[in-house]
Amino acid sequence: MTHTRTWLQLLRVGRAAGRGSAGGGIRFVSLLCAAFSLGLAAAVLVAGFAVYDGRELRGSARAPQYVSGPDSEDAAVLLRDAGDQADDGQRSIVYVEPLDAAVVPPPGVGAWPAPGEVLLSPALRAELSSEGALDRYGPVAGTIGPHGLEVPGEKLAYIRPPTGFMDRAGMTAAKGFGAAERSTYGDRSSVPPLSAFVGLAAPMVLFPALILVVIAARSGAASRDRRMALLRALGAGARARALVNIGEAALPVALGAASVCAVIACAMPADLTVPVVDFTLPSADLRRWAPALVAAVVVASVVVLAIVLLLHRTGRDSGPRPATKSRFTARPLVWLCLVFLLVATRGADLIGNSATGPMWRLVYTVGVVGTLATLPALVSALVLAAGRALVGWANSRGRPGALVAGRWTVSHPGVTARLVAAVVIAIGLITQIQLNASLLSDPMVAARAAHERVGDSVLTVTSSARQDQNRAFAEALPSGTHALAMGPTDEGGLLLTGDCPALSAVGAACGPGKGDAADARIGELAAWFGGGQAVTLREGDPATAMEKEAEQLVLVGAAPGDLPVAEVKRTAYRHLPAPQIMPIGGEWLGGAAELVKPAAWTLLLGFAGIALLAFAAAVNNLGEFLRFGRSLAPLNVLVAKPGVFYVSAGWTILLPLTVAGALGVVVSAWLSAPMTAKGAVLTDSFLAALLILAGTLAVISWAWGARTAHHLADRWRPAAD
Repeated sequence: MTHTRTWLQLLRVGRAAGRGSAGGGIRFVSLLCAAFSLGLAAAVLVAGFAVYDGRELRGSARAPQYVSGPDSEDAAVLLRDAGDQADDGQRSIVYVEPLDAAVVPPPGVGAWPAPGEVLLSPALRAELSSEGALDRYGPVAGTIGPHGLEVPGEKLAYIRPPTGFMDRAGMTAAKGFGAAERSTYGDRSSVPPLSAFVGLAAPMVLFPALILVVIAARSGAASRDRRMALLRALGAGARARALVNIGEAALPVALGAASVCAVIACAMPADLTVPVVDFTLPSADLRRWAPALVAAVVVASVVVLAIVLLLHRTGRDSGPRPATKSRFTARPLVWLCLVFLLVATRGADLIGNSATGPMWRLVYTVGVVGTLATLPALVSALVLAAGRALVGWANSRGRPGALVAGRWTVSHPGVTARLVAAVVIAIGLITQIQLNASLLSDPMVAARAAHERVGDSVLTVTSSARQDQNRAFAEALPSGTHALAMGPTDEGGLLLTGDCPALSAVGAACGPGKGDAADARIGELAAWFGGGQAVTLREGDPATAMEKEAEQLVLVGAAPGDLPVAEVKRTAYRHLPAPQIMPIGGEWLGGAAELVKPAAWTLLLGFAGIALLAFAAAVNNLGEFLRFGRSLAPLNVLVAKPGVFYVSAGWTILLPLTVAGALGVVVSAWLSAPMTAKGAVLTDSFLAALLILAGTLAVISWAWGARTAHHLADRWRPAAD
């Protein structure tokens, strides 16, 4: 009992000391926000695991149990996976044809639709309704239930084709639904793997949250270090000193953890839509993983308390006198920074792997995070060297401001590292956001350029249709839209076959001949499908040509401008089995569209991390400016000129932040080399803007710190502290 009372008393001592210390309010708020940020970051990671686990469960439940073929005695349903390209990526279209009316439909489907009818997911139904094309794939018979979708926002359609509409040889057979392997249709083809999400969330959110925890743990360190020295002098052991520190930090950490639990509780009852990325978070997955979410918050709180203890001087010392010099040593971290920089830029060579795949992404992420984490130590080492030189120069020239600044810099390298940490890491994060958002391959860039030139004025249609289906489709096209059959020539060029109206639409006369080179659509077709050679146009029936040498249909308009894509697609799904309707370079445009969502996640998580770093910088700078001001206050008695404060702040604040900004931009540009080699874009103007922004922040911080020091000096009175 006495032992327990002693523990409680020490915890109360720590709590009281925290309330009464200088800057205690700043520390309380910073620790609360740090615990909230780290707990929320941990919860975000666990929520990612929960969502991916839910995807696996629901994807496996609807996965077809494939058999050898349509003629197998176990075959009960035929399937064919297709897609419909949209501006935001592919929509998944699945043709399902039950061979036995008694076979159980896939999860989320109460009953099989009638031949020709369609079942839509809620997200796809809402999107088609907003486009005015709800019946694009056929009459809508109902909605797919939530347990039949991997996530609530999945865009999925089940189409039951009319009898004889699909060639059964092109369909796969299954005896039912529910397999160990996740289904191959739906979001699976476009959603990045779990490792990609973890590789994005860890550096963008978890890493900045840890930086905030470290800065909050050392906020107002001077008074706490003196307190620990006093306790040590009075005979308090390491455990007693640790309990005092825990007592000071326990309440704000507990409040931060409770706030995270409240946020998690708000996400449990119903699905929530994440802003910016427009992703609906499945509440069922969060409820299933609720214990893990709470455990993540508890672990994050323990980590915060552990960092608070590790970053305080509670260990054994040679005597009761407080240390007069910082224990921070930059040299090992400087070497680590160079090692991590090598890993990030040459990681693919080090692991013997090409610059693709999850392993390269993991190595690159580790290298970038390690470089940014240790780069503040490199800045601190450079400023420390400058500080030593400054002391000698100031002594010989009699410059008090420079002398004070030099001695401060030499004595507090850890303060310098914390001062610049948020700046260099924020520059690195912003650069990574830009790189990920601009990651397009050369064909994607070319496809976008081609689409800007001709838009949707020419469309390609690919399907396994019969001659009668192709003819019916061509005859049912909207007014002013014409079809040509496209295929290769023996010489490697391109042959287009169409009737007179179709040939006239591209500026060619009826009969055999060459395409008009002035027509941009013909030029784009030649570039993308004909190897840049001349295009031959021939009068004929495109449906007949599709049975011979042609491979796909090309749609053009009699008038300039985009074709009525929505009506064309509606017509195609009525007459053609599993059609693919695309503009020029459509495959690459679809790939670029699939990158939009990962880029949006990068933007959301990246700016969340930058917000954490901005708050960390504000907390650190406010605490250090107050400490800096109290340290320089006695100079007001000895030096009448206020310029000493601005000179000292220039060397201790302006110089480190300026060096940090310049070095951060240089290192970020260096780290971008592997990404730019894969097609990402990082312009000189972007880097220049970062440099200007960092310089502006340095000037503002310098003016703020110097003014704070001068203001505290005017109010300073000697005290027995």
